[in-house]
Amino acid sequence: MTKKLTVDNCKVRLQIWDTAGQERFRAMAPMYYRGAQAALLVYDLTSQESFAELHSWIEELKRNMTEELVIIVVANKSDLTSRREVTEDQGREYVTRVLGPETPLYEVSAKDDDGTIEEIFLDLTRVLVDRKQYSMPPNKKKQPPIHVEDPPVQSSSCCGLF
Repeated sequence: MTKKLTVDNCKVRLQIWDTAGQERFRAMAPMYYRGAQAALLVYDLTSQESFAELHSWIEELKRNMTEELVIIVVANKSDLTSRREVTEDQGREYVTRVLGPETPLYEVSAKDDDGTIEEIFLDLTRVLVDRKQYSMPPNKKKQPPIHVEDPPVQSSSCCGLF
């Protein structure tokens, strides 16, 4: 799936790979995240099992990715309050302990989205655009899954391929 956003006058095209966390995709995961600059890790807050599985995905990313990878954690199904098995405090404590206090944790309902999901993608894109403005890519030969295109009116150092 491709999602186009404009952040800080830069047009950005995100390539999004959704494995749905399913075990059958585990062997193919390295193919999905090769060259990735960010990961959204989503768990079901009505399932302790889903929350526990978050750990194996984080370890998988740590084994195969660089420290520069932007990670955002998302707890889904916030509309099912009576079925909640993982509290927001539990999620936040885990994310802070394992990934650091700067790692965002969002609680959302994909069913009843109030705009938070779009905001997650915008926040993620802002971080990636900010990094692009202040650093040069290590290898321009590879074409990673996020592309920043020149804005129609002005040109700035944030715009180009990375």
